[in-house]
Amino acid sequence: MTTATTFCFGASRARLRAAPLDVRLGADAASALATLVPLLGCGEEAAAIAFDGLAARDGDPATAVALRTIAEEERVHDSLLHSLAEALPAVSTEALQQQARRFHIQLGRGSTLAHLARIAAIDAGVCLILSRLLRPGGPVSDDTAVAQMLARIRRDETRHVRLSRALVLERAEGRPFEDVAAAAREALANVITLAADAFEGLAVDPARLQADLRALPQGLLRA
Repeated sequence: MTTATTFCFGASRARLRAAPLDVRLGADAASALATLVPLLGCGEEAAAIAFDGLAARDGDPATAVALRTIAEEERVHDSLLHSLAEALPAVSTEALQQQARRFHIQLGRGSTLAHLARIAAIDAGVCLILSRLLRPGGPVSDDTAVAQMLARIRRDETRHVRLSRALVLERAEGRPFEDVAAAAREALANVITLAADAFEGLAVDPARLQADLRALPQGLLRA
């Protein structure tokens, strides 16, 4: 079964619907997660579009295949997050989604290598966010179905970071791109300010998370 519903971006193809998810979070935690899912979903939609575009422009056939594979994985993540959203209570996230959409549009500015550097930095940031949500003892880690889904997305995003990083370092010196990558992380930290209460509701310290997002991982763009 397919649907055209999106979090932030119009899709060029119908979205596959994932199997329904059995969510067993408490009411407060479920509402908090319902606020965060569109934020994650905007990122997955934007990433699928970005990797498709990068693949279409890349002159190396093997690299283009790898980029298209990532785009397909991002669409799977999108489908999974929609199934999660459907199992959570309805909450108002319009302001957060608008801010997230503007953020992701800005990531595509400049050269292809600058775009890839930003993607590596942001995907690493998504892994950080998911790791905080999945910390043992928190509401998410106690819900097996939700934890397994988010852990799957985190594993895939870790591979995406490696590929984006490798492409930058294969084609240029990475250090000149550290500033644009750091600026992208700063912008991501600013976006999640709007979701601070939701992170607190899931036992994640939003101030600490923002500070860690603003710190570009050491060596991310260095060989």
